[in-house]
Amino acid sequence: MARATVTLCDGVSMPRLAFGTYKLAGDVCRDAVRDALVVGFRHIDTATCYRNERSVGEAVRASACAKEVFLTSKIAPNEMTSEETTSRAIDGVVDRLGRAPDLLLVHWPGEAKQAPTSERHREARERTWRVFERALEQGKTRSIGVSNFEIRHLEELLSYAKVKPSVNQIELHPRFNQRALREFCAMHGIHIQGYSPLGVGSLLEDARALEYAKKIGLAPAPALVRWTLTRDPECSVVVKSTAKTRTEENFTALRAKTAEASEDDIRAHADALEKAFESTQSKQCWDPSVVC
Repeated sequence: MARATVTLCDGVSMPRLAFGTYKLAGDVCRDAVRDALVVGFRHIDTATCYRNERSVGEAVRASACAKEVFLTSKIAPNEMTSEETTSRAIDGVVDRLGRAPDLLLVHWPGEAKQAPTSERHREARERTWRVFERALEQGKTRSIGVSNFEIRHLEELLSYAKVKPSVNQIELHPRFNQRALREFCAMHGIHIQGYSPLGVGSLLEDARALEYAKKIGLAPAPALVRWTLTRDPECSVVVKSTAKTRTEENFTALRAKTAEASEDDIRAHADALEKAFESTQSKQCWDPSVVC
């Protein structure tokens, strides 16, 4: 069975399957989170730029499992312009969620409205991380990490960090397997959490992905979610849907086995799928490699 939780480098236990809320707003977000918690999700992912933290917090507080829920939020590039701005942003997260997040991430490796080659990005990353470390000391979060950081961004951060990032949340799917970044993070004890496991939907129409799903006995979407969960080093994943039936389907990615495949079979088929896309890797989302 795919392990349900992972212990991060700072000792914090995190559910590996997270329900994402990107582009969900208002009552739609609240209801989707409510349904996800009923289905069995215990990790909800949001961000300040999603503008839905209040809805997330409302849904969690109304749930019978509220104390079990792990919350992740992220600080946006326009909140990295000064220590004061970042500190206020973190306080805003706590206020909107109704409690401190369990994991707080730097959403992007650069400051808003700056040229990709600007030195301000390096300054913003270091300044923001100092504020994150202080927030950790003050109990405003249980764990701190990053999102969309490339190897060179992480190397730089590790050179001055007093507390290393526990998580790097990145685009991850068979079309973009990020093997070098995964291996670098594993070497430094940084857990990888993938997003866009369906390749922004493109993989749901790919014959190789559909054949893989058939072989392991899962519907295409949860099969691709399971692909991320079977990666080595061990990864986590964020998945989203507004329809409860699809949320229920996605949660089946944690199943130990199916009638068609054992756990070992599932891993072998997932490995084969990664190899099938090896020569045609392509990014489907935004590209942080351009940031200095």
